[in-house]
Amino acid sequence: MALDVGTRPETTDERIAKMRVLDTDIHNDLPSYDELKPFLATQWHPWLEGGTGFAARAYANTGSGRMDDAVRPEDNLCAGDPDWVVEQLMDRYHIDLGVLTGSVLGIGVQHNSRFTSALTRAYNDWTLEKWVRRYACFKGSILATGQDPDADAREIHRLGEHPGMVQVLMASAARIPYGQRCYWPIYRAAVEHGMPVAIHVGSEGTGIANPPTSVGYPTTYLEFHSDHSQTMMAHCVSLVTEGVFEAFPSLKFAFIEGGICWAPYVMWRLDRLYPALKIEAPYLKRLPSEYVLSNCYFSTQPIEEPDTKRHLVEMFEMLHAEKTVVFASDYPHWDFDNPMLALTSLPEAVRRRICVDNVLDMYGPKLLASHVAA
Repeated sequence: MALDVGTRPETTDERIAKMRVLDTDIHNDLPSYDELKPFLATQWHPWLEGGTGFAARAYANTGSGRMDDAVRPEDNLCAGDPDWVVEQLMDRYHIDLGVLTGSVLGIGVQHNSRFTSALTRAYNDWTLEKWVRRYACFKGSILATGQDPDADAREIHRLGEHPGMVQVLMASAARIPYGQRCYWPIYRAAVEHGMPVAIHVGSEGTGIANPPTSVGYPTTYLEFHSDHSQTMMAHCVSLVTEGVFEAFPSLKFAFIEGGICWAPYVMWRLDRLYPALKIEAPYLKRLPSEYVLSNCYFSTQPIEEPDTKRHLVEMFEMLHAEKTVVFASDYPHWDFDNPMLALTSLPEAVRRRICVDNVLDMYGPKLLASHVAA
């Protein structure tokens, strides 16, 4: 009897061919820090009594910072309820899979590293319980603080094999650049579990982190937000020149919500200076730009938007966007990018790479692995 092709399981290639958008930056809300108490040792519960004050940001949007037209009346949040996010984002904008980046990156730069390690562990478990294990369209990030890399490595080993957790996520705010050896336990653990490491802007100038700019603290959120690329540039240069990608050649590193047009400049400047100064980095075997193009990814939101669209297309060409750029909506923030309208000035083949294929390349097979109730 001939096999009924209507009952044949869908192949991976067929599933990928049908995909429209994979979102690398969905900020699911934590409605209350009290939700973490079931996952947090009781010794730390008193630390939560002050609400979110311990994770307060120094700079905030003068508005609500969110898409007010997508607020859920029941909780006054845009992304506090998974079903609401499925309805408002995944279904409405035809997003097949989304990677959760949360809303608590600021906890990673607080002063007590023991508390931050305990809190991030609780947050990771909460993400798994409330979002990932129950919803096939959401993948989680293992939040790491960067303050205690050995503890971060243990957390990566604890959750790294779960098919629903697809990357290690840290704040771009930091004490020292991310290429330095103190962070290498994080990268070693990530590589062992086949996971990319991503950094995300937003908590610079708070806690133990350095100022948001190389010359100090800005006055306004406008300035703070405009300067986001500075930390991304510094970390990128550090990762390359400290030899991270030579030591961990399979490590994939993502720069989320920090713009993209700075990347060609960084590559050109590094390549220009490297021949004269390579004695300082004898462990590098390739031009700096080659490491950027082979190991780094850059998210689209908030993308630079020149008046002349051709200029942005040219920037994408300079960055080899067909293999280095990934789509991010930044839902539910005020500058959310509608995937149905974004990047329309690009050739369709490049847009497909950015919205689907590059994301699959960055996260690897785990992004498509079944994980519900795993």
